[in-house]
Amino acid sequence: MPTWLLVLASFLLVAVVLWFMFRMPASGAALFPWAPPLALSSVWLGLAATALAVGLWVLDHADYLVAIALLLIDPAALATGILVLWIYRHEDTPKETVVLQKQQACVGITLALLAVAVGYAFVMIHKAPFTPVGQ
Repeated sequence: MPTWLLVLASFLLVAVVLWFMFRMPASGAALFPWAPPLALSSVWLGLAATALAVGLWVLDHADYLVAIALLLIDPAALATGILVLWIYRHEDTPKETVVLQKQQACVGITLALLAVAVGYAFVMIHKAPFTPVGQ
């Protein structure tokens, strides 16, 4: 599969996830129990995505890791962080747990965006346009 197609697919995957999330109606507090594990997983997925993106630059044969990073880890880290912010979008109470979960989500999103930037920079520098993965 050409690398440019992987990059396009990862971008479209993130766009589709965001579109579906913000089209859903507000459900009140029904999704609040999902927020704590999603906030924690956002940070860990963002950290894993950043480590994988840095690993792309270090490893000799990183082509297959590009697909894992751009199609799985990066969108998952972004989606979990954004989902936490989406769950709490109408919650304005200054509860410490809510504030900290929103902060975790922001850290996870920031790490994921950093990983996306590093991964895309790797693809732009090391891969010729329209080159399939593995070549």
